[in-house]
Amino acid sequence: PVLIAANKLDLFTALPAQLVKKRLEDEITKIRSTRAKGLLDSAIDIEGDDEDREWLGEGGEGDFNFGQMKEAEIEVSVLGGNASAKGEEKTQVDAWWAWIAQQM
Repeated sequence: PVLIAANKLDLFTALPAQLVKKRLEDEITKIRSTRAKGLLDSAIDIEGDDEDREWLGEGGEGDFNFGQMKEAEIEVSVLGGNASAKGEEKTQVDAWWAWIAQQM
């Protein structure tokens, strides 16, 4: 299991956890697309080519989402929180601790 801890949610400019997840998925989709174009442009057949693409889920084709990682038995969770607190503020990491406890 993988936890992506979206920190700094106490800040006005912070992105919500679901938007962080979406942006990460979009960036991985871009990487897959770029890598696929590079592989198509190169006429060289590199051994292990398919294996390199597999880590990006579903053969590295189409839009990526973290749900695709389940086929490799990898559960990915994106949870928001705030690890630092000033003065009387409280940290907001309960969701992270709950996730960790659930994995044990």
